[in-house]
Amino acid sequence: MTALTDVVTSDERRLAYLASGAWDGVTLPARAAAHASDRPDDRAVIAEGGAHVTYAELWDRAARVAGFLAAEGIGTGDVVSVQLPNRIDTAVVALGVLTAGAVINPLLPNYRARELAHVFTTARPRAIFTPSVHREFDHEELVTTTATATGCTPVHVVCDPSPRHGVALDDVLARDDRAACPTDRDAGAVSELIFTSGTEATPKAIMHTEQTTNFSVRVAASDLGVTGDDVVWMPSPLGHSTGFNYGLRFALYHGLPLVLQDRWDPTVAVDVVRRERCSYTLAATTFLRELVVESARRGVPVDSLRCFGCGGAPVPPALVEEGEAHGVQVLRLYGSTEVLVATWNRPDAPRPARVHTDGRAMSGVEVEVRDGEIFTRGPNTCVGFFADPERTGTTFDADGWVRSGDLATLDAEGNLTVVGRKKELIIRGGMNITPRELEDLIGGFDEVRTVAVVGTPDERLGEVVCACVVPEPGATLTLAAVVDRLRDVGVATYKLPQRLELLTELPTTASGKIQKHEILRRLEERA
Repeated sequence: MTALTDVVTSDERRLAYLASGAWDGVTLPARAAAHASDRPDDRAVIAEGGAHVTYAELWDRAARVAGFLAAEGIGTGDVVSVQLPNRIDTAVVALGVLTAGAVINPLLPNYRARELAHVFTTARPRAIFTPSVHREFDHEELVTTTATATGCTPVHVVCDPSPRHGVALDDVLARDDRAACPTDRDAGAVSELIFTSGTEATPKAIMHTEQTTNFSVRVAASDLGVTGDDVVWMPSPLGHSTGFNYGLRFALYHGLPLVLQDRWDPTVAVDVVRRERCSYTLAATTFLRELVVESARRGVPVDSLRCFGCGGAPVPPALVEEGEAHGVQVLRLYGSTEVLVATWNRPDAPRPARVHTDGRAMSGVEVEVRDGEIFTRGPNTCVGFFADPERTGTTFDADGWVRSGDLATLDAEGNLTVVGRKKELIIRGGMNITPRELEDLIGGFDEVRTVAVVGTPDERLGEVVCACVVPEPGATLTLAAVVDRLRDVGVATYKLPQRLELLTELPTTASGKIQKHEILRRLEERA
């Protein structure tokens, strides 16, 4: 297997980041061990039902997982896949993998044979942690058949007391191989391998280190004014970079309580946020919208949420204002798995910036817009794509800039506003149309719950604009009405939709990103 190493950071930039203190030698296991020593009885991870572990309990269990892996000969540079839902065990396992010195590979629980085969073929994990059966799907069988198909046969640890195959996590925790653990890991070595979540046909395997990720959670806490009184709520999957880095890592690094929600349900979300007085999260628009709707339906505020970081999908200005009306301070942001969070509205940002833009660059991070495209550079950026030299070469330049493929504007105050993706541009008769502009406008209609605008093939014009709308219950909408309203607000004729599709739902990734390639596939099938 090709070694997982930094393939894009120059010696000059590495030395500069170390000299400035942006990168240091501190690791997440070292932080967790310090919290366990200094405040052993503080709650570390809380399940949505209220069960919890303290920092002392979390560290003890994680060290046992690390000892088990070390005893199996799994350590520095070895990949360990973790395909677990948002549960306390997931935090235990993740911390244990990092403590063993291995590379954690968080996976979405809804990965199936195709996705897991890609992971096994690319990353060749030495171990994998899964449930036995989760949401009526047999993960033990999935691992067994994928191992046979790919020839990759990782040690399988099953988070169930009586697995049919592999090793039970309970048996791992009952063992005591902690003496086999390394004292600490190299903060500059690759520690995370995260696959992109499915908006592209072939997911990239993105490499991060303790230095890139811990810089990002430190600067986020500083820029947002996070204190020891904050409570982190994470409904996004821990198998995604958002949930893993801005939920689990963020909370454990800063010693904050981490409240996990497994299955998304806005009714449960309102109850959990109110019970635990959750104050911070980072989640996609879907989570925000449904939380606000449920809060309004029940007439109960969720006003402890002073920082709802929202990105990954368009955040309509009207939704920011609606959240504010129900006590939620929505702070729009822009980020990606490659650069984590690049821009984020601060709590003290002027209201127009919070409502209409995706915020300013994080402290210590550079953001530029070149010919409409976003470029980012800083200690937050990943250290390359694993075993993918072609895409690495087209994404990173020699000066450390990461090319995003995302389109945006940058105002005089440094506020970024994302307008779409380059490859999502609709080219109608030679005219470029950015879907985001139309999505923001149509998304503001009272009849519309959510919308995605895509380009569909047209023999004469190349592409035409298709608005795919999920209407509010009981609402009706016609193409003529959409066109008339857009004309009324001054939208150019060439941008107007020529097709309207009313759908019951839009396909999304587990983290809430709309999958436009899947929408196009379904439209093609329908045609």
